[in-house]
Amino acid sequence: MDTTMTEEQREAAENLREAMRIFNDAVRNATYRGLHVELQVVEMRMSKGPTPVPQVSASARL
Repeated sequence: MDTTMTEEQREAAENLREAMRIFNDAVRNATYRGLHVELQVVEMRMSKGPTPVPQVSASARL
């Protein structure tokens, strides 16, 4: 089985790492400033394939 990532997959992985870093910083910042942060992971089904796509829903309130 070939487990070599394509250039497109490497770019997607790097984009995901950067997005998660920014997201986590934003959550920490909101929490530090006294907001209650609530996260929910929702699975969406896409017409392109059988694999569910995770979506993160976030809200912040006092």
